[in-house]
Amino acid sequence: MTALSDDAQKLIAAGNDLEDRGLLEEARKHYLDAAAVAPASPRPWLNLGNVLERQGQPAAAVEAVETAIKLAPDFAPSHFNLGRLLVAAGKFHQAERAFRTSIQLDPRFTDAALSLASLLETMGRVPEAESILRDATASDPSHAGAIYNLGIMLIEQDALDEAEALMLRALAIAPDFGKALGAMGNICLKTRRAKDAEPWLRRRMQAEPDSVEAAAALLFSLIARDDLDAQQIYDAHRKIGQSLEARAAGTATPFVRRSERSRLRIGYLSPDFRQHPVALFIQPVLEKHDRSAFEIYCYYNHHSVDGITRRLMPLADRWHSIANLDDVAAAELIRADEIDILVDLAGYTAHSRLFLFPRRCAPVQATWLGYLHSTGLASTDYRICDSNTDPPGTTERLNSERLVRMPHSQWCYEPMHHPESPAARTPARNGRVVFGSFNQFWKISDSCLDLWLEILRSAPDTELRVVDVPRGNTMDAFRARTEQAGIPAERIRLSSRLDIQQYFAAIADVDIALDTMPYNGATTTLDALWMGVPVVALAGDRAVARSATSILSTIEMPELVARTAAEYVDINVALARDVEWRSRLRATLRPRLLQSPLMDSAQFTRDLEARYREIHSRAVA
Repeated sequence: MTALSDDAQKLIAAGNDLEDRGLLEEARKHYLDAAAVAPASPRPWLNLGNVLERQGQPAAAVEAVETAIKLAPDFAPSHFNLGRLLVAAGKFHQAERAFRTSIQLDPRFTDAALSLASLLETMGRVPEAESILRDATASDPSHAGAIYNLGIMLIEQDALDEAEALMLRALAIAPDFGKALGAMGNICLKTRRAKDAEPWLRRRMQAEPDSVEAAAALLFSLIARDDLDAQQIYDAHRKIGQSLEARAAGTATPFVRRSERSRLRIGYLSPDFRQHPVALFIQPVLEKHDRSAFEIYCYYNHHSVDGITRRLMPLADRWHSIANLDDVAAAELIRADEIDILVDLAGYTAHSRLFLFPRRCAPVQATWLGYLHSTGLASTDYRICDSNTDPPGTTERLNSERLVRMPHSQWCYEPMHHPESPAARTPARNGRVVFGSFNQFWKISDSCLDLWLEILRSAPDTELRVVDVPRGNTMDAFRARTEQAGIPAERIRLSSRLDIQQYFAAIADVDIALDTMPYNGATTTLDALWMGVPVVALAGDRAVARSATSILSTIEMPELVARTAAEYVDINVALARDVEWRSRLRATLRPRLLQSPLMDSAQFTRDLEARYREIHSRAVA
């Protein structure tokens, strides 16, 4: 490659400085001048491609990088930059060729290997992506980013033991690597070590003080804890919420009162318009909204587009993908749409854009469905719930929002799967009544497991099946815990994650489903009832600990709601001993669910719309 003259180097250095300061047009001119001074060098064209990309001119950026390649076909960074631009343009196969060329020219070009692996994973070629990452970590063992990326891929495959070792290795190289610290917290949470997650997540917040994702990860980890009371968890949300809002101070612009429209504009903000429980709960609402009175806008913050995404898209009057927009651009888009009520559906879960709320994107902002806890943000005006998750007069002090209670339930259930009637199938038995757990494994707190083990001791002719148990050390530790409690190994059956067909078949094959606490199941509770399998609720002290109570109260089954831990054990043991009761429930739970407000999507949506009108009228009064 032709060496750069001193004049060209000075022009490029000045261009870099201008680009760092956000003066993109001036930087562009300096790179063009450098190209004129050094016409045989690819470097000015590579820099020009970068600034054109930032200026929103992707086609011109590709042309600039292709010029660099023509000038120096053997310069690996040019092919790498071309690959990045082609990925952004959705030209995945061309991008793959560019990345592979870059690696062929420079086998130690680790960043190109990481980009290729990410692309292959996006294309569904996970084994190839994993192989690329393993080669990259072997050839560049001190590259913390490569080690981290491989660890993330293994987390997604539930290979948590190796993933944890990799994250510790990455942190030994880069102790303040924020994402790796967050991944360690996530691994601790997934392996039922929620308390151990906190130090890692707090270290991430120290390493990335401006990261809202770091704050969100910590708050999410707290709501599953059984060693913290409701007030402590709320106080943490409020403290971090106030800090986040202080950073956003001055970004909100007063709304200009416009002429009244005939229809209210509702905006739903979520990363979960895809294969996710939130999508299943929101779909019937989107279908049943009264379009004569409401306009529906959806703001989707995820790159994945699957069958459910494609099913939801036509149900909105306007659909916006905002995953590639920063907070400023996303807030401007929502404000330009003149949304009347913006409803967050994610809270502090992964990929949330809740932090748009301090920018005041709509005159009324509410949270619902995806995060059953207060956000702690003063800019979240309302939290939609029901009288069973949040009994009037009991939880107001634990919410920064004003509570809006639905008349029956905060959920509208649409089953993901429609197998045969549960009454038509009786589980095969070896003489034992079978309990089953189908919630995510991390929701099984120590106090929850203690109650389950007490049930098993009190009903010796029973066994327990638990799904979603990570393989390896976590599964071994769970078995050891149950054996120490005096439960023989043959009474415990553990399995890793199941696909959707296997999941429903597993539910159908147990007699009683066990709920988790303090973080109850919602989708899993409804799925169990749909399959004719009873679930006993233990009414807790916070919204996440009262989901099952809400669901069972809505279908008018108070006999399955326990008020104390002892009563919870007693009801489960009674169910295990009473075959006629279980048979009756197996035949009647699905019809009861079908006839309940939980599956009356038309009435649920009318009730929700009435609440929207109410909170909007307060804002304009």
